[in-house]
Amino acid sequence: MKTANTRSRLSVVGIAVAASALLAACDGGASGAESYPDKNITVIVPVPAGSSTDLSTRIVTPCLSEELDKKILVENRDGGSGAVGNAYFSQAAPDGYTLVSTTAANAVLPGILEESVPFSAEDFTPLGTIGEAPIVMLVAPDSPAEKATDLLSPDRDATLLIGVPGATSVPGVVVNGLIANNDLNAETVPFDGNGNTVQALRSGEVDAIFVSADTGVTLPAIDGEEVKALAVAVDEEVSYLPEVPTLASQGFTEVPYAMSFWFLAAQPDVDQEIVEKVSAAIETCMDDENVQERLGETAVPESFIDGPSTQSNLQDAEEEYTSVLESS
Repeated sequence: MKTANTRSRLSVVGIAVAASALLAACDGGASGAESYPDKNITVIVPVPAGSSTDLSTRIVTPCLSEELDKKILVENRDGGSGAVGNAYFSQAAPDGYTLVSTTAANAVLPGILEESVPFSAEDFTPLGTIGEAPIVMLVAPDSPAEKATDLLSPDRDATLLIGVPGATSVPGVVVNGLIANNDLNAETVPFDGNGNTVQALRSGEVDAIFVSADTGVTLPAIDGEEVKALAVAVDEEVSYLPEVPTLASQGFTEVPYAMSFWFLAAQPDVDQEIVEKVSAAIETCMDDENVQERLGETAVPESFIDGPSTQSNLQDAEEEYTSVLESS
């Protein structure tokens, strides 16, 4: 039979063993961070292959693989406007071996629109922005409109039909906020993606469109004079669209966050040493001339947007999109 003293000694031993195990776990975590990565890394892309986010990811990851000296696998898990892939990422082990390459819209909007979505902006620790594209207002090349104010007015007789690449896309949210904040006589007409939205404008289904200035569809259409740009929705003029004024300069100052951007992220509980190591590798790659050339100068930020700055932009987007969607 165990005496009280025996039980006491066993309790002390048990505590000592538990403490040793805890210290060992902590030491293992530290050594794990120091040796990271010691196996392949997977980057989840929550959108289909061929999208701007997917293409940018596949351009940047070979460089990251060299910098981190480990193979990086890119895995598309699309569906639910990014919700499927982002949910998979958010529930993966926070060890730095499952990262995500996602957009502000796909990280923020699903959680705002559907309570059952198991993630929000707080479930992403951005490591760095790898691409961006401002929202731009376009009309047909033969449109008599020369500036945004020629069309955007509360005094229009006929309702202005504005095409957007999805009702809950960033352009869709931006336009709905623009209409509400300025009491415009306009309504959005959603289409599937930038290409279909541009085609709808060219076929006369809508009077104007708001889309991201991506290198795959929008910028070639502007350069080929298939469409005419009247304004950019971001606060400052865009260097590669030098003759296109901002909406703010035309009197529209209350415009929701209007820069589409995509970024690499880890989970919030990933060791800070790992976060810093991957972030430094991303910065090196985003400064690489070959990577920049392949991404296209219009998609590469003028200077590297690090994790904390990306996080700040993500929080701004979340606050403004939430405001628009809750009031609509």
